[in-house]
Amino acid sequence: MRIERGQVAVVAAGMCAFFNMYITQALLPELRRAFGAGVAQVSLTVTATTLGVAFAAPFAGSLADRFGRKRVLLIALALLTLATFGAASADRLGVLLVWRALQGIVIPGIFASAVAYIAEEWPPAEAATMASLYVAGTVLGSFCGRFISGLVTDAYGWRSAFLVMGLINLSFLPLIAGLLPQSRRFTPSTSLLASLSGVSRHLRNAPLLATYGVGFTLLFAQVGTFTYINFYLSEAPFGLSTHALSFIFFVFLIGMAVTPFSGRWALRWSPRTVGLAALATSALGLALTLSHWLPQIILGLVLSSAGIFIVQSLATATVPRLAQGARSAAVGLYLTSYYFGGSVGASLPASLWSFAGWPACVALVLAVQLFAALLIHATWAVRPARSTAALTAVGEA
Repeated sequence: MRIERGQVAVVAAGMCAFFNMYITQALLPELRRAFGAGVAQVSLTVTATTLGVAFAAPFAGSLADRFGRKRVLLIALALLTLATFGAASADRLGVLLVWRALQGIVIPGIFASAVAYIAEEWPPAEAATMASLYVAGTVLGSFCGRFISGLVTDAYGWRSAFLVMGLINLSFLPLIAGLLPQSRRFTPSTSLLASLSGVSRHLRNAPLLATYGVGFTLLFAQVGTFTYINFYLSEAPFGLSTHALSFIFFVFLIGMAVTPFSGRWALRWSPRTVGLAALATSALGLALTLSHWLPQIILGLVLSSAGIFIVQSLATATVPRLAQGARSAAVGLYLTSYYFGGSVGASLPASLWSFAGWPACVALVLAVQLFAALLIHATWAVRPARSTAALTAVGEA
């Protein structure tokens, strides 16, 4: 497939947002030492951002519906850069939490604009492939943010990690502005109120609601796993340093390998079959992390991530396809549910960690994944998608 400027720009946008989303996950043990805080307190550096995303997502979608995909995306990226530099200046944990929340508030402008842009600017036969490429970009950005921040923190301190991420955002801004073509098929809503009015319509759309529920469980599982595995591996018998913990996130790269195939698999075996198989794979991986043998834990994290990424990819293109108008607002609602799940996943296991450690966290995540499996079994298509329109539906936001 010939690589187009727009494809590069959309993937780059996904990378940019995820550079910053989970930057503190690899830094949590270091932040505990720097601020003299507990596990529950420093985990809020993840929760604050995901809550910001969950709160702002519907409004970001409405702004993109009113003022255009490219304009809102670029403004959001510029504001994200400023907030990232601001986080580096925090002298107290509370101040850092404010900057992290501000990062979360502006990030949905990138997500909602990019996903709606894909649905509008590429024909149905190509939209699922573009959605998969976008997910691959988010996976790469997610890995790079965690990995780079861990290495920089180990060498120069946690503030330097935010400075480096801010510089990366700044360098991507002119790249995306130059490569992303202006929308050709975008029709602006008549007003912000008109765009927001589509929200009530989406909330009456049963298939959309089911997809929102699946999204909640997916990020709950992913954030819960990769937040508390850091505490598990930083303690005896592993005792991994911040530098070593940053390498754990190499497992995210498996997502880049599996997501481009998820649409093809659904085309052959059905979204329900592929989704349930992916969740079973993820559950098996989580069970493997209960070991005290590091290579087995790494394998478990690979399997867990691969399963989650597959289901994410299956859900992505469904939202704009099922939305009856106001696509960005529909994507925004999905992001609200998705990132609210991540917020709960970052904070709820903290009490279980204090009570019974990593095994209790694993049990909670497995229970949430079981709920996702029930939703998928009840609502996702039971037959293979045979048309290009159906394939568009099985393309993460």
